[in-house]
Amino acid sequence: MLFRALGWVVFRAGQIVRLVLNSAATKLHHARLAQVGRGTRFQRDVSFRNAAQVRIGTGCLICQGVNASSEIGPGHLMIGNGVQINRDVHLDMTGGLSIADDALISEGVLIYTHDHGRDPRSEPRLRPLRVGSGVWIGARAIILPSCHSIGAGALVGAGAVVTSDVPAGAVVVGNPARVVSVESRAA
Repeated sequence: MLFRALGWVVFRAGQIVRLVLNSAATKLHHARLAQVGRGTRFQRDVSFRNAAQVRIGTGCLICQGVNASSEIGPGHLMIGNGVQINRDVHLDMTGGLSIADDALISEGVLIYTHDHGRDPRSEPRLRPLRVGSGVWIGARAIILPSCHSIGAGALVGAGAVVTSDVPAGAVVVGNPARVVSVESRAA
């Protein structure tokens, strides 16, 4: 009985520590980013390089381990309202990254918006990316710089490697990602 009570105390203490750290992270990011909408929350260990180039809408959740960075100065990141970005996601904003409302980016996703061709020391070639509203990117998917658009309502399957644009309403899977179905949208 004593061990059960001690276990409960340790568990609750861990929950309280996480709440305090997440609250501190939310306050920090609200203060340092260019724009953050009301109700947007950040968990601990979230990193934004070029904070002045990051704008985030209302009601978003940015989970632990998210890293947004730019290899050069002018890169920007625009996140719409109601977006959820899960654990350990890397967002390259070098070429410019725009994520529309209500998108969901699952755990471990990698998104790249620049490349170097065959010379890793060359200046980055910027490849902007727009992720449409209601898009769901599955766990551990990789979005390469050759993809410039993921259309509204598209679903990128877990582990997919996206090398080209994804049409609105499409479901893409595999390496390289291929369209397996497209939901027709009623007008």
